[in-house]
Amino acid sequence: DPIVRLQEDPVRMLRAVKFCARIDMGMAPRLYDAIVHCRGSLAMAARPRLFEELMRLVREGAAHRAMWLLWETGVLDVLLPELSAFLSDDDDQAQVAWRTLSALDRRSVGHGQLDDSVLFAVLLLEPLREACSGARDRMEAAHEFLEPIIERIAVPRRIADATRRIVAMMPRLE
Repeated sequence: DPIVRLQEDPVRMLRAVKFCARIDMGMAPRLYDAIVHCRGSLAMAARPRLFEELMRLVREGAAHRAMWLLWETGVLDVLLPELSAFLSDDDDQAQVAWRTLSALDRRSVGHGQLDDSVLFAVLLLEPLREACSGARDRMEAAHEFLEPIIERIAVPRRIADATRRIVAMMPRLE
């Protein structure tokens, strides 16, 4: 019974999504329904495991499909509600985020994996841009945006600090 298995270990939801995304395979209806039903239990999972599984989703060349499955099932509402809300807006910025994930997949397949700091920054790039736009102090705005995420999924300090620096440099890079 998928519901029982997912309640035993909620991280299995992320692994199921990773498997389906990686081999570009559909998900069994019972599993899909169980993920939708059990998604709230992810809040009780070990936070470092959540971060590691999330990074595995974006490392392997199937970030677009994986994030789409997480978003569609509502799992992204639990893990990264900031990104989920951003992707739910049916506007040009949300489309840029989806295209960015596709570009990340092409880059990962063609040239190997990027550093986790870069992957995490790319995953949150568009919502971060929106949160920092017009801010007098971009570092402070990035810190305020990232702090709940860092706490929720136990982002390691080195990755969180590097992501903040990337965001602070974005105006110069652009």
